[in-house]
Amino acid sequence: MMNTHNFNKLRLLQVVDSVLLIALLGFIALLTWVSLTNLTSRTHQSLLESTDLLQNAHNAFTHQVALEKMVSQHHLTLEQLNSELLKAAFTPDNTTDIVRISQTLAKQLDEQQHDLLKFWPNNANPQLRSDYGHSIGAIIKLAEKLKEIPPEQWRQTAIDARADIMQAHQSMNEVKSLNDNLGYNFSENVQRSIQHAVDNTQQMENRLGLIKQQALWGMITIMLLLLVSRLFFSSRFSKLLQSARNAQQIAEEAVKTKARFLATMSHEIRTPMNGVIGMTRLLMNTPMSKKQTEFVESIRLSGDHLLTVINDVLDFSKIEAGKLDLKREAFDLCSCIEDILNLLNAKALEKNLELAYAVDPSIPLFIEGDMVRLRQVLTNLIGNAIKFTDQGEVTIFVMPRNQDSNGLELEFQINDTGPGIPGDRVETIFEQFSRADDKQVQRHEGTGLGLAISRHLIEMMQGKIWVESTLGVGSRFHFTLKTRAAKGPDKPFLQDNIPAIVGKRILIAENNPANCQALTDFCQGWGAAVEAVYTATDAISRITGDKRYDIVLVESNLPGDAPLELGKHIRQRYSKQELQLILIAPPNDRHPKESVRELYNLYLTKPITRSRLFDSLMTVLGEACLMPAKPAKSLLKLGERLPLTILLAEDNQINQIVATTILDEMAYKADVVETGLQVLDALHKQPYQVVFMDMQMPELDGLEATRRIRAEFPPERQPVIIAMTANAMEGDRQECLDAGMNDYISKPVLPEAVEAALQRCFQAPPHQPAPEQAYETVSA
Repeated sequence: MMNTHNFNKLRLLQVVDSVLLIALLGFIALLTWVSLTNLTSRTHQSLLESTDLLQNAHNAFTHQVALEKMVSQHHLTLEQLNSELLKAAFTPDNTTDIVRISQTLAKQLDEQQHDLLKFWPNNANPQLRSDYGHSIGAIIKLAEKLKEIPPEQWRQTAIDARADIMQAHQSMNEVKSLNDNLGYNFSENVQRSIQHAVDNTQQMENRLGLIKQQALWGMITIMLLLLVSRLFFSSRFSKLLQSARNAQQIAEEAVKTKARFLATMSHEIRTPMNGVIGMTRLLMNTPMSKKQTEFVESIRLSGDHLLTVINDVLDFSKIEAGKLDLKREAFDLCSCIEDILNLLNAKALEKNLELAYAVDPSIPLFIEGDMVRLRQVLTNLIGNAIKFTDQGEVTIFVMPRNQDSNGLELEFQINDTGPGIPGDRVETIFEQFSRADDKQVQRHEGTGLGLAISRHLIEMMQGKIWVESTLGVGSRFHFTLKTRAAKGPDKPFLQDNIPAIVGKRILIAENNPANCQALTDFCQGWGAAVEAVYTATDAISRITGDKRYDIVLVESNLPGDAPLELGKHIRQRYSKQELQLILIAPPNDRHPKESVRELYNLYLTKPITRSRLFDSLMTVLGEACLMPAKPAKSLLKLGERLPLTILLAEDNQINQIVATTILDEMAYKADVVETGLQVLDALHKQPYQVVFMDMQMPELDGLEATRRIRAEFPPERQPVIIAMTANAMEGDRQECLDAGMNDYISKPVLPEAVEAALQRCFQAPPHQPAPEQAYETVSA
């Protein structure tokens, strides 16, 4: 709560700081934009006014030039006409040429009059225009009537024309004068426009100076405000940061305390648990009544459950701390699933549940990943399915989803025929400490962590998990994971097209789809020609037909006495040498053993595994009339095949009894000490080949004792040291190996773990004999 509160305060301060900065910058930007917009508008208006004035001045100048040119031509024409009229007045003999020239000049004068009137100034006196028109009209008329006037009157005509010509000259001079004034006015306008532009430029300069000054003060103001805000926020941030550091320190101390608590509790619980489970196992090997056996079995189951709870809590703590790492190693997927089914088969048999699995044949035999963690997920999901299913079956399917150059994605389906999960609980069952149905789980024990741990593990494998469920029908759990094909050890039953099986015709009578698919895929992979039917009736119809078969695999759970009826029908037609029959049945098969021996060549025990099926086929193809015997035990115990001198370092007397009894069952006699110092003394007195070392002992713990052994003793006196400890937290194994130990076993100690550790450290001779499934021969 403290961290969240401080974080919210810090976020609020950041938001306020950002809003203040944005507001100040926005204000400066708005002020600058308004000022520049106003300045731009005024500059544009001034530019338009100057452009209009200059355009008017240019038009006036053009008009004046054109008018002056017309007036000059008009003066010239009038002077020429006046000259011709004077010639006519003083030389009346040359009248023809004078008349012709005068009329031509009169015509030009009329055209020039029309052009001049187009450029006539608008501000001229209307009377001046009338006088000009009257004068020019009179002159033109005199020129046109010149040929009709007698020569003696030409003199007077020239005098009259001279007066009109002078009047026209005077009118045009006045017009020119008016146009000169107009040009002067436009010149003044241009001057005013220039002055106006100069004034606007000065105003623009002043305005820009003001904007610069405002921007400078604005920036100074922003800097001051930001400085103040930074000082304020910095002080607040320092306080919050210090609070966060304090909270982090408290959280780290809490995590350390939690880790120490879990480590201590794990050790303290595992130590007596080793005694409880070990002594229970020893007690089960002694003669007891039926009631006592039931009580001891209850103690064993409770001990196993408590150990599961401890492991779940430790795994969950590792996931929360982010210290759970996944391995990348090659493993056989089918064998992984088969191991789980073999482990859980006893629980399924108690409820008469069918366990079956099928892996798509396109999936590689070996894949890459963490087999231990995948097994943990599958064990949890399949175990839950068995726990909550009272009748029917639990099936597992593995299918490919996507495959590319980067790898392969697989989908796993775990189906059951249990009561189903309520719809309102489906989304929450993967949360920690959550259960699907409180009423249903009241009769089942659990931590509520299994599915949460599975979800985390699957997500670490780059997959996802989900569930589909129907009340009263069952549930279907799905999960995916990313992997890739890998190479593994070559075993006979993993090969394709086995020569002894290639071409053999096999009929499968199996009513479980998963088992039927698995049997079909296995046999076809070995090269057999396979046909599958789901009922005994269909099998009989196939056998009585024209087809011949070499082997028939029959499921014992066919309805009623169908397996026996089918066997009898076949034996009426074929002997055991002519057609091999294999019965696939659970250890508690309901059919009479004697009847089965009479009809079937072989009895294949469920759950079906690829290796046992292969051995069964190879057996019936080699020798007829075989029935299974109990797996043969080794003729020699491990201690007889691999003699070792062993020293046990254990300070708990009950655990001493458990460990020495386990070793005694393996034909080993161990010397016992209780402290690390006693270990050193014992090694100085005589050499030991193996030391089983507890980590926590008085006087000198196991880690320090190991370091001193590795430092003090010569190589030829160095024993193999195997940790046998209740310390099962993350890093305990590595800590033991770093101290110089050779291997590690966590409590509760199981005989299988002790034997496996010794075989890892020493090359033990093989069992004699050591088949996976032994058989005994019976008479046909």
